[in-house]
Amino acid sequence: MRAAMLESNDVAAVIFHSRGFLMGLNAETHSKLCYNAMERCSSNVHMHMTDSITLRELALKFDKTIGSVRSSFYNPMLASKASMRVRI
Repeated sequence: MRAAMLESNDVAAVIFHSRGFLMGLNAETHSKLCYNAMERCSSNVHMHMTDSITLRELALKFDKTIGSVRSSFYNPMLASKASMRVRI
């Protein structure tokens, strides 16, 4: 099936647009074939898919970054010194 997909865009389109169970493929194999079809037929789609995976990994780091930003804005030691400040 993979060889036929590489030879014909029509076969690649059928695999991509059909459900895997209708072709007797498990979900992982169907997903790999769809990815290969996208990679072969459109380099822009492949580039966007790769970028989306990178962004998904970056989004997982947001919570840690948000926590570190909060702690850098408030320092209890500096707050206690500021409360002792005398205004004239």
